[in-house]
Amino acid sequence: MTNARRDLPTVHPLRLAALILLSLGSIAPGLAQRVLSLDQCTAIALDQNLNMRSANVALRLAKLAREEADRSGRPQVRASAKALVAPYSDKLGYDPAITDGGQYSAQLGVQGLLFDGGARSSRARQLDADVERLGIDERRAARDVRASVAAAFFDLLQVMDESSLQRERIDGLSQYLDLVNRLYHGGGVNYTDVLKTEVSLENARTLLEKEVQAGESAKLSLAEAMGSPDDTAFAIAAPAQPFDSAAAESLLVRGAVDSVRSLDLQSARLNVERSLFSVDIVRSERLPSVSLTGDVGLLSSGDNLKLPSGRRAATVGYSVGITVENLLFDWGSTGLRIEQQQLETENLRLNFELQRRTLNASLERLRGEIRSTMGQMRSIARTQNIAEDNYALTKAQYAGGGTTALDVLSAEQLLADSRLAALQSRADLKRLLSKLEQFYAQ
Repeated sequence: MTNARRDLPTVHPLRLAALILLSLGSIAPGLAQRVLSLDQCTAIALDQNLNMRSANVALRLAKLAREEADRSGRPQVRASAKALVAPYSDKLGYDPAITDGGQYSAQLGVQGLLFDGGARSSRARQLDADVERLGIDERRAARDVRASVAAAFFDLLQVMDESSLQRERIDGLSQYLDLVNRLYHGGGVNYTDVLKTEVSLENARTLLEKEVQAGESAKLSLAEAMGSPDDTAFAIAAPAQPFDSAAAESLLVRGAVDSVRSLDLQSARLNVERSLFSVDIVRSERLPSVSLTGDVGLLSSGDNLKLPSGRRAATVGYSVGITVENLLFDWGSTGLRIEQQQLETENLRLNFELQRRTLNASLERLRGEIRSTMGQMRSIARTQNIAEDNYALTKAQYAGGGTTALDVLSAEQLLADSRLAALQSRADLKRLLSKLEQFYAQ
């Protein structure tokens, strides 16, 4: 009677409730939640990511600075008015020959820079480099957002696949447990076979619970990558297209990363160009600057205005002038600034070359990992086929009394491990290919 009461596996009530809730949770997303593809997740992330917004603001600021530089190079027109009173007495006052009893004016002045040693042109080209670099940085930010979303998406997809595999395994072990129970009741096997099968089934249920918990964590990571960590009311849909080995091979045959294709290297190269323009700006300080000035309006002295109207000098007129300024001696400070800027430029060149070498080395390592993973996938696929045949054969032999339950459970575990290895290798390959695409993102 004791054995009869233990024919069926016992499950703790709390664990049973948890499994029911988890099962309902796996059904609910399809009914009550959004189902998002990878492209949809990426679009949401690009719209909500703060780094993208920051990069966009920085680009707009650079464009405004460039437009300001264009406008500041045009002649400046200013309106001015002045009333200067200089009282004079026998004991106190300025020289009346200088003050003319005060000065009064209302004028429009124009000033334009004719030549500044090329500083304005170099500054404009430097701002052009800034605009181009920040545009590239905006694309880099978008590239990194896509990469982070893809990584989190594939992590969640892997957990979902592993959970599905665990459910299939539980179904298979449950069916096998029914077979063992029937054989036990028929006197064909010992009760220890029932206990061993129950333990394996319980272990599979425990692993499923862990996978579900890992799925919640992976979903939270994806929501965070999408820019909405508080919103996990969604499910994801697996990509419609299966893995394409030809597409992977096409990525592998691409050449080394260079400054034309790599966004990172393009940004570094523009930093070098910007520094070169800074050298030109400092050098322009040694050259003279020439400005043209002019004004038109009313200008008169207080003494002139005190005269009768018929004796007053003309008060309305204009003036034109040229101003030339040149630094003759500054104790060598300009030369020191030029040398400093040249050293900074050389340092940026060295960093650019170091970054180029590092990227190409990383690219070669990544290619090696991809080739190795693809080889592992082919090997695991062969192993999985063998494991499936072995499990089916061992289970049939057990039903005929030709082997033990331990052999069946070992074969089942071998099959489960090979399936998990296949899922892991596919997920690894997706991540690696996503990283490879990141190298060539434009």
